[in-house]
Amino acid sequence: MKNLMLFIEPTSAQLNIFTQFTLPRLGSFILAGLVNRSPGWSARVFIEGRQTFNLPVWIERNGRPDVVGISTITATVTRGYALADECRALGIPVVLGGPHVTFLPEEALGHAELVVRGEGEGAMETLLDLWTAGYIESTHAQYATVPNLSWKDASGCVIHNATVPWITDLDALPVPDFSLADGTADCVIGGRKTVMVQTSRGCPFDCSFCSVTGMFGKKFRYRSVESILKELHHYDRPDHFVFFCDDNFTANPRRARELLEAMIAEGFQFQWSTQVRTDLGRDPELVSLMKRAGCHTVFIGFESVNPQSLAEMKKNQSLADIRDAIDVVQKAGIHIHGMFVFGFDADNRDTVEATVRFARERKLTSVQLLILTPLPGSQLYQQLYAEGRITSFDWELYDTHHVVYRPTRFTPYELQCAQINGHTRLYALSEGFRKLACGRWVAAGLSFYAWKINRDWQKGNQGYLRALAAGSRQPDSAGEPLTACAATR
Repeated sequence: MKNLMLFIEPTSAQLNIFTQFTLPRLGSFILAGLVNRSPGWSARVFIEGRQTFNLPVWIERNGRPDVVGISTITATVTRGYALADECRALGIPVVLGGPHVTFLPEEALGHAELVVRGEGEGAMETLLDLWTAGYIESTHAQYATVPNLSWKDASGCVIHNATVPWITDLDALPVPDFSLADGTADCVIGGRKTVMVQTSRGCPFDCSFCSVTGMFGKKFRYRSVESILKELHHYDRPDHFVFFCDDNFTANPRRARELLEAMIAEGFQFQWSTQVRTDLGRDPELVSLMKRAGCHTVFIGFESVNPQSLAEMKKNQSLADIRDAIDVVQKAGIHIHGMFVFGFDADNRDTVEATVRFARERKLTSVQLLILTPLPGSQLYQQLYAEGRITSFDWELYDTHHVVYRPTRFTPYELQCAQINGHTRLYALSEGFRKLACGRWVAAGLSFYAWKINRDWQKGNQGYLRALAAGSRQPDSAGEPLTACAATR
C-alpha cells in the first residue's frame, strides 16, 4: 500500500477581490505530481477558498495522510500554521513551504517538522529518495542532504541546509493535474472554467516591495513552446479560460511572439489573460498578436502616477510608459486591470486624487487600489523593520488591504481611508450604471462586483477601522487630515 501525502493551500481570513474566485497557485500541484511519480507514494491536493478544510472529514473520506505539505503566502500563513498544528496534534508530520516561510523559516519551524525554502521541487525529490520506505523522523541526520531544507537535529538545533541553483529545465516538471484537488481548485467565472498555466519563472526588476526575485531569482527561465502547447490542448474548449500566471508574460518579446504565433496556428478556442509590464506599450505589433491569440485582459502593475514614488520603488517605468501602455493595449481591444499602490514615502493626498482621476480618464476596465505592504523577503520589509516603522505582525493583515506600518505623509488611518474612499468613488453604483449605458459590459459587471466587495470589506473590518482611527489622531504631515472613512462615521 502506498504512502499518502496531502498538500493543502490555505485561504486568507480577510475578504478581497479574489475571495469568490479560487485561483490556486501551482506549487502544490507540481509537487503532488512529483510525489505521484514515486512508486511508493501517492498525493492529493486541497485548495481552501469556497470550501474550508476539515481534517477529520478528509481523513474519513480519503484515509489518514502520512505527511501533509502546506504552501503559504504571508496573508495565509496564520491559517497555514493552524492547519499544521491540527495535523501535528494527530501525529501527522508537516512540511511547510512558500514565500513567507522561505524568509522566516525559524518562525515556521514552530509549527512544522520541516520547512522548504524557495523552489521546492529539488527538496521534494530528495525527500522522496529518503522516504522510500516511508517518512523518517525529522531529526534524522540524513535530512542534512536535502537542499533548501530547514529542520531541527536531535539536539534541537535549527539547521538551514544550503540552497541549490534555481531549476533550469521547467519542461521536466509535472504538468499540474487539477483533478487531484477533487473540485476544490475549480474556478468558474461567467460560465467558464479558469485554469492556471505557468510558462516562466523569475523576475529581474527586483521592485522594493516585491519578494518574487528573492523567491525565484532575477533570471527568467522559460518552458519550451512545445511543452506549453501540449498543456494548453487539455483546455482547448470555449468554456475554458486560461490565466498565464507568469510575472511578466512578454518579458522576452521574441519568445512571446513565438508562443503567440504557435497558439494562433493551433486555433485554440479559449480566451486568456496574463500579467505584463508597461514596456509592452513599446511593441504594438506584439500587442496585436496577443489579441489575435485570444488575449482578453492584461493585469498591469502601474503602481503609481507619482514619478517620485515610481523611482522610490525601483519600478523602472515612467508615467509616460504607463500612458503609452494603456493607449496601445486599449487600441488593440484588450481589457486592462490596473493596479496602483498607495503609501510610498513620496505619496500624499494629491497622489490619491491624481490616481483616481487618472483611472477614470483612462477608462480602465477595472482598477485595484492597494496599500503598500512590507512582505517578508522584500527590500521594503528590511527597510521598515530596521526603521521600526512596522506596527503589526498580524500576518492576516498582510493582504495589501490593511495598513501595517507607519507612513510618512499619512497617519495609518488616513492611508486606509485613502484606499477605501478611492474604491468607493471608482465603484459607486452610479459608475456601474454609467458604464452599462456606454455599453462597457465587462467593466460594468466588475464595477458592481467591486462595489459589493468594498461595502462588505468595510462591514467586516469595523473593529479594525475603529482601532486604527483611535491610534491615528496626529495630523497629516502633508496637510489637513483626509476625509474620515464612511465606515467609521
